[in-house]
Amino acid sequence: MTKAGRLVQVKVVLTSMPIYQMNALEFPPWTVRAVDKLRRGLLWKGRKAVNGGHCPVAWPSVCLPRDLGGLGIHNLTTLGWALRMRWLWLCKTQPDKPWAMFPVAVHGNVLALFDISITSVVGSGANTLFWHDRWIHGQRLSDFAPTLFTAVPRRIEQVNCPGGTQQ
Repeated sequence: MTKAGRLVQVKVVLTSMPIYQMNALEFPPWTVRAVDKLRRGLLWKGRKAVNGGHCPVAWPSVCLPRDLGGLGIHNLTTLGWALRMRWLWLCKTQPDKPWAMFPVAVHGNVLALFDISITSVVGSGANTLFWHDRWIHGQRLSDFAPTLFTAVPRRIEQVNCPGGTQQ
């Protein structure tokens, strides 16, 4: 198989296979390294494993988008974060769905990125978290009144969507 064919196989097969599991599970770093080792081996040599001397380009450079000089292969860590952000978005916008109550561990970076990316528009208030959502001119109520926020019991404030847990 040519290198172009192997590149397509890495993008389409070996990258898409973990996506199904990454929707609900966060891969530990050793799993990401193992999958990347398989993807590198197939891309550069067409076999299961490859030594560093056979890789003409560093893997982080390969994972860059094509317009930035990479080959457009997805970085599994950031792809997992994007899928987890999608899960948080679906929990927030569709809390009545049965799967919204499943407990899903969310990395702190994902929560921070989700928090900074979302601004709530209050309608009925059903999907807006009073203390933590950015609903007053793009700011949280806890930003306006931090002393009051520290006095609120933790059982009253809701941190995530109903099923989410923070790591």
